[in-house]
Amino acid sequence: MRGNGKAWRTGLGVSALICALLTGCGSGGDEPVKAKSTPTVTVTATVTATPEAMTSQVSSTLADATGVAEKHGYDVSAHDASDKDASPGDDWTVCFEKYTYDSVEFAAVTSNAPCPKADGRPIPWPAMPTAVGGTYAHAVKTVAKATTGDITVKASYKDEDVDDSQASDGDYDDWKVCFQTPAPNTRLVGDPDVTLWLTESNCPATKGTYQDPANDPDYTPPSHTSGSGSSSASSASGGGSSSTGGATTCEIRSNAGNCYNAGQFCRNSDVGSSTHAGNGRLIYCRDEGGRNRWNY
Repeated sequence: MRGNGKAWRTGLGVSALICALLTGCGSGGDEPVKAKSTPTVTVTATVTATPEAMTSQVSSTLADATGVAEKHGYDVSAHDASDKDASPGDDWTVCFEKYTYDSVEFAAVTSNAPCPKADGRPIPWPAMPTAVGGTYAHAVKTVAKATTGDITVKASYKDEDVDDSQASDGDYDDWKVCFQTPAPNTRLVGDPDVTLWLTESNCPATKGTYQDPANDPDYTPPSHTSGSGSSSASSASGGGSSSTGGATTCEIRSNAGNCYNAGQFCRNSDVGSSTHAGNGRLIYCRDEGGRNRWNY
């Protein structure tokens, strides 16, 4: 029995010790022992978003490319892709692009320019092709490869009618090109307009001449007098007079002072008038579909 009492007291002593350490286990007004609180540590992590991958923006306008890049989280910059140092505009075309981790730089050219072979190289403007000597239909296809400018047609001869509004209808497809502007091999900066001078026959040496010399208001017909006798006889018979010297029957003359002949153009102020031609015959100035001509 003594041995069991000692063991119990020993067990009671251990329990009391544990109780005192944890709660105080006291009554008699003693406050319980409080455990010390552990401080809370707050960690703030900064996360940098990785830009999303995007498709190539080459051939897009700079404005569109910038919008796409910024939407994907990139910082955007741009420069002139040519050997110049101009400030790119929103309508410029992107030729090259260079990416870093979170940025992209676009190299662009003006909207109507071809891209250089490499960033910082000259713009390879096309050269004006040769259209002279070929047909109008062939010239249109050839010129279209070099410029998207308008093509205007004109007559190579002053007395040959060419209506620019009818060119698209195929009326002049088989006509020959005699002259052109810009000249062959001219560097085409941008998309310039082109003018082609056409003819249905053979080309003149220079544009703006008359296919029929008699249509020139300043044309003077050659004298066919064979001698003083025949000339006198002609005058005596009232057959007319020459426009080369002496008194003539030409009531209306050209600006150069020459008699008119049938078929030549006449001035607007002479429409409805009549005069004697260089051969002595009476001719009249009439409006013939927008062209004033002298005729019998």
